[in-house]
Amino acid sequence: MFGGKASRNRFDPGLDTFPDIMVDAMAAEMALDRRGGADGRAGVPPPDAATLSAAELEAVDAVRSVRRRALGQYEMELQSYAARVAEAGAARERVQMMVGEAENQLRNLTREEENRLENARAHVTGMQAKLDAFRARNRLVGPPRAAGSVVLAVGLILIVALIETGANGYFFAAQNTLGYLGGIVAAAIISAVNIAFSFLAGHFTRYLNRRQIGWKLFGLLVFAAFLAFAVTLNLAVAHFRDALATLGWEAALVAAIDGLRADPLGLRSFESWLVVGFGALVSITAFLKGLTLHDPYPGFNRVHDDYEDAIDDYAEAYSEAQEALDAAFEAARDKLEDEAAKRRIELKSAVDAVFARGTLTRNLTAFLEVCDEAGRRLLRVYRDANLRVRKDTGPAYFNAPFAFPDYAPPDFEQGDRAEALREIERIDEVVHTGTDRLLAARECALDAYPTVREIKAGDAVPRPRVVPAERRRQGAA
Repeated sequence: MFGGKASRNRFDPGLDTFPDIMVDAMAAEMALDRRGGADGRAGVPPPDAATLSAAELEAVDAVRSVRRRALGQYEMELQSYAARVAEAGAARERVQMMVGEAENQLRNLTREEENRLENARAHVTGMQAKLDAFRARNRLVGPPRAAGSVVLAVGLILIVALIETGANGYFFAAQNTLGYLGGIVAAAIISAVNIAFSFLAGHFTRYLNRRQIGWKLFGLLVFAAFLAFAVTLNLAVAHFRDALATLGWEAALVAAIDGLRADPLGLRSFESWLVVGFGALVSITAFLKGLTLHDPYPGFNRVHDDYEDAIDDYAEAYSEAQEALDAAFEAARDKLEDEAAKRRIELKSAVDAVFARGTLTRNLTAFLEVCDEAGRRLLRVYRDANLRVRKDTGPAYFNAPFAFPDYAPPDFEQGDRAEALREIERIDEVVHTGTDRLLAARECALDAYPTVREIKAGDAVPRPRVVPAERRRQGAA
């Protein structure tokens, strides 16, 4: 039997099989033998009748109904497949239209990404101009010295501070009511003050390198303040250590200040000079770390880091734009190939189905003959039963052979098979060419925007856009 609507777009070898007509079952269902006998006893149809009786008409209509449904489905199948062959060019045009849509989507996405990328690029340009102006104003060349490791700097300072704290804690413990713990606390406070002031002094002493005279004087004052602070603090702590040998803590503080004023270098014990030495070591270490943690020229690291951060932001935006465009290209290419594959399969199926009409036509001829024979057999069952009980010879048309009217199949425009097959090849060519066009559009996307390497080389200005055709000509040249 023929397939329904769901199968019209797919060739099914089973479609060349027409339905069987079960004559015996149909005759039994309509009780033709019994009705023929009953009509014969009643003299129906009369001897001069020229038209079929009601029972005969019912039998013929039963076969005609099967015949009509089969022929209707046959015509629908031929029309459906012939229409698909005729639409071969439309299938190619659909694929071409998809290529154009994909190109437009890729261009629109490119513009969106470039608009987003422009902000990051403009920020890079601004930071680069700021860095160039800073270098020119201060006569600097190249990048600044990379900032040192804060972890290493803090670690070294802490090691020296712990040594000083431990030593001073031992020296201060004698007269402290809390003993060694009190000495450690006092030594730690002194070390913290020493480290903090010395580190900051080292950091701001770098302003001696600035070209402006005001900043140079500021750096010089900071350095002088450091020297005065380091000498005063460490000698004061040493005098305090000397005073603790004979006095309590409060009295030792007063005596240390008096001794520092009267004779700064008049220390009475070796341990006090050790206190000076440890204190000086901490001061110098913290000062040097503050001095060398950044570039010698103050402000250079900050301006350069702002520029590098702007480049990193641009690189991230550029990478995200590339990934978005790559994903759009892959999706468009896959969609194009899937659509083309579906169109090829449907078109090839339609071509195969329509041009397999030979077998279908032969089966149609046999089926029409079966219908005629089925009609004759059903009528013969009725007429034989009718004639067996009649007293006359029956109407003359009983002896005439029955046949349905000749079937003239509609003449569908079948199209040119060779042309349809060429359209299938053209679809493949459209896909190949379309993929190349999409790839060319993808390759020229973001082409106007510099890469991170080009920005690092000093080129952060957008270039004129090169369209795919120009790119191909340049490649050929």
